[in-house]
Amino acid sequence: MQPRKLVLPSPPSRSGGDGFESSELPTNPGRPTFTGVAPEVSKGRWNERSAAPRGVLPATAILGGLDEALQKAVQSRAPVGGVREQLKADWLPLLRQAVEQAGGDGMDAYVTQLLAPPGRKAMTPLLAELATGMERLEAAADTSALRTAALAVRALVEKALTNKAPSPISLKLLECELDGRLEVDTMLSIRFASNAELTARRDRAERTLEDLRLQMRALPAKQPGGIFSNFARVKVEKRVMDAEARRRGLG
Repeated sequence: MQPRKLVLPSPPSRSGGDGFESSELPTNPGRPTFTGVAPEVSKGRWNERSAAPRGVLPATAILGGLDEALQKAVQSRAPVGGVREQLKADWLPLLRQAVEQAGGDGMDAYVTQLLAPPGRKAMTPLLAELATGMERLEAAADTSALRTAALAVRALVEKALTNKAPSPISLKLLECELDGRLEVDTMLSIRFASNAELTARRDRAERTLEDLRLQMRALPAKQPGGIFSNFARVKVEKRVMDAEARRRGLG
């Protein structure tokens, strides 16, 4: 059976969203002045959003945050694995902002590569280029190599954000193919995960699904409500992680 073809939507126009947790902002972005409201995945009738909107960080704040986290990383005396883990955690909300502001059809293309391989090549290359850069960062054997790889990723972000007409992210396939259950940061964390991280996350997700199944079975006369919602979200996340593992040839 041939994999089905997913059609990429037209390039998006700049639009806002109706919010996510403000705690997802970078830990210390220098108290920037936000320039708008960040786009969010529409969760439709199954998951109404009630959290406060996230602000859009200006390019200077994103780049400054990347620099601050990298400076902290290279000054650390911890083993390179721990330094890399902390740097990735510090960078994720900033890279999310960059992809949201200049990712164009990159996320849509990634969804097609997962669900209908080989999928489509994005017209806007930022997400694919960041993924390649993060793979090099993952392969760094010492802090010096880590810094070199990180600076290359930082340069990609700067180039994208200083483009005269950056193309904002399209969330269409996250919404229609993944039921709007996963946010951009979750997708990025899966794409940027090491093989070991991805394997561990898949195992945890499977255990979580089994726990939630047991909880739902224990409530036969009641509508599971939030439990079902959590189950559906984790199930979609596991589906994406399994597809990413297959894309990498991990089985």
